[in-house]
Amino acid sequence: MCAAIVALEESGPLRSERLTSSVDAVAHTAAHHARDVDAGARLPTEAIAALREQNLLAAVAPVGLGGLGLSVRELATLARKLARGCASTAMVWAMHQGQLACLCQHHGGAPALLELARTAVAEQWLIASATSEPASGGDIRKSTAAVTALSGHSGTVALSKDATTVSYGAAADLLQVTARRSPDVAANDQVLVAVLREQATLEQKGIWSPLGMRGTSSPGYQLTATISESQIFGVPFADIAGTTMVPLTHTLWAAVWLGLAGEAVSRAVKVSRRRAAGNRGGDAVRQALGEARWRLASLDALLSDMAERTQTLLDEGAQPTAGQSVHTNSLKVAASETALEIAYLSLRVCGMAGYSEEGPFSVARIIRDLSSAPIMINNSQLLDTTAQLMLMERQRNW
Repeated sequence: MCAAIVALEESGPLRSERLTSSVDAVAHTAAHHARDVDAGARLPTEAIAALREQNLLAAVAPVGLGGLGLSVRELATLARKLARGCASTAMVWAMHQGQLACLCQHHGGAPALLELARTAVAEQWLIASATSEPASGGDIRKSTAAVTALSGHSGTVALSKDATTVSYGAAADLLQVTARRSPDVAANDQVLVAVLREQATLEQKGIWSPLGMRGTSSPGYQLTATISESQIFGVPFADIAGTTMVPLTHTLWAAVWLGLAGEAVSRAVKVSRRRAAGNRGGDAVRQALGEARWRLASLDALLSDMAERTQTLLDEGAQPTAGQSVHTNSLKVAASETALEIAYLSLRVCGMAGYSEEGPFSVARIIRDLSSAPIMINNSQLLDTTAQLMLMERQRNW
């Protein structure tokens, strides 16, 4: 019996100790293969296998379904630790947790969806999402694809979606796809559809060779599937996104980026200590290190606050207020921009040792991985949405 599964039967310090041991084991595996994952732009299969072995793919699932039932704060801590070993592993895990949470929180007791949730937890399924489309401009709240009833096949529907990015889609056991409720409704009248991998045909579009986060394996796909109507979530996608998907995913993304920034600062500190021993370095380098540290502390505090806010949203299951959505969007923008700034400050401290792709003080891959952060749901789009939400809020002093 693996350590994380044993931890379910325990509480307090012993549970925490066993969980820490499980996370450390996965982080070690992820770090060992991170360079090869990045070089080959391939999925971190070894780390995903380790996550399965330690039951950590079920981290967000409630204990009643066989999961670990971790809090948002615990999930964020786990994401940070994984990120320091391999950013792609951490990001795959974080995105999966957001999708699993949607299934566990919004199955509505429907037999088919509840059975999918139980099986996903028991068999440690990897769950991917297909939400974006070329025509939506990155807005996941709009779809061109639509669920279509099949004539002569009662209870069966068809779905075809031009998905611009489907992270780790080829390795997923379940795909959760957004689409219009029917072909004759508006673009924002969406449902979430659970599609088993064996039900889907995925035709890859283009080659996956990005700057960073290469191991997430996120090419576009033409997705087609024929499924049962029972695999359509009864709750509108807008409700699922507002209460669960967006706040949890943005919080865990931020945790991944903070973990990467923390690793960059750690390497900068080690370089600085070596220089101090040899009486090398200067004011500019020390100032860069000091600035990186206060930015890291600021981002840490912001994430801690958002973890509590997200936990409240998940516990209450209510739609977020305009103010809460402003906080969620602000965290994503601040974390994505600040973490990258911290990595660049660390590069200034590390110098050529940081610029090199080789060696223990390299921050090159960290910078490349963090370069994806501002464009994962583009910050300009989020800032525009945030401004509109601010105008909707009751008068307050900013």
